[in-house]
Order: sequence, then C-alpha cells, then structure tokens
Amino acid sequence: MARKDGWVSAKYLTETLDIDRATLFKYRDDGTLKLGTHYAAFPGVTFSRDSYLWHLQSVKKHLQKLEKAGELVAT
Repeated sequence: MARKDGWVSAKYLTETLDIDRATLFKYRDDGTLKLGTHYAAFPGVTFSRDSYLWHLQSVKKHLQKLEKAGELVAT
C-alpha cells in the first residue's frame, strides 16, 4: 500500500510498475536508482536493504526517462 508521501514497499512498486524484483534490486545495486531520491531507509520500518521504501513517482519517472533515451538495460 502507498503511503501519503509516495514511499512504497518493493512489492508494491514492482507490482505497480510491472518490473521484476531482481531487476529493481539490480538497478539499486548498479546505481541506476539513487539512495535518497529513489529509495530510502526509514526508522522503525527499514530493517535491511530488502525493506527499503521506494518513491513510486520518482522511480517511475526516472525509468521512463532512461527507457526513452535508450539507456535502460532490462534483465
């Protein structure tokens, strides 16, 4: 479920954007998505890298931009 401020779980993000969880984490790990802008840790919510919250609109906009520019490498 989405929070009021736009931050969502990885599960919600992958289902909403129809991308694979492994691909999402690849984009996190290779620097395609940036800490603070696209994903973040929140006290009391984040217990590991797998529980980061994701900013739905920022991720969607960034991936669309990269895809349009031909810079997005999907797996």
